[in-house]
Amino acid sequence: MAHTEEERLESLWLHANRNAHAEAAFLRELSHQRVVVILRQAPGPGEATPERNLVQWRRETDGTAFVPIFTRAMRLPFAPPTPAQLARVPMRVLLAALGDQTYIVNPLSEASFELQAAERILLRRYIAEAHYDAEWPSRHAPWIFRLPDDALFPVAVKLAEWFNATGRVNQAFLYELTRGKESRTEIVLGLNEPPDKVLADTLTEIAIQSGVKATFFIVRFLPDEPSHREGILQAGFTPFYQRPMSLRH
Repeated sequence: MAHTEEERLESLWLHANRNAHAEAAFLRELSHQRVVVILRQAPGPGEATPERNLVQWRRETDGTAFVPIFTRAMRLPFAPPTPAQLARVPMRVLLAALGDQTYIVNPLSEASFELQAAERILLRRYIAEAHYDAEWPSRHAPWIFRLPDDALFPVAVKLAEWFNATGRVNQAFLYELTRGKESRTEIVLGLNEPPDKVLADTLTEIAIQSGVKATFFIVRFLPDEPSHREGILQAGFTPFYQRPMSLRH
């Protein structure tokens, strides 16, 4: 019998403390799942957005502050007092918004699982492998969007040739992104497409064969990346590739 995503996450969590293999399997699943969190108030704009509106608890044994997260609502055995409420949020959004905060999965259960530094590193690696960002720009680590150097023209040509031959992509942006935290610059292929790891891997290979270093090239799916969409809008970029409406899939 097929399991729902929630059931699969729950099953992997129950075994996560057994060994390193079980832990990695749980973290990989967690990296692309939504979790249940407690909001201080109803979600809304600004400070009321779910990722900035989280209830924190403090562990009695050592006073550690942490964000409680739950694999399903039933793992919290009481209703949060008004105006607090439960919400489902992608785990990667929490990591991006809160950085190195400590999280404990199902903290009221006997199998509670703490996401410390090592676990957060693994989570971010799995998120990156799926071609998502696990961080957001901030005042302390701003992002700078620029048009790419002319030397990338051959890469753009090869990508456009593939788009034309397959009819797979309708709109694509190519830009440089410098992240303030580590001052590293990446070449980003932003696609107005639903997430598709196979597609991203294919296009990454084309870019590498065209001369881009693998460590500096990333693919992002814009419908699921609000920070990239905002950066493109603010920079006034136009797509380097756009299929005519009459030919779109």
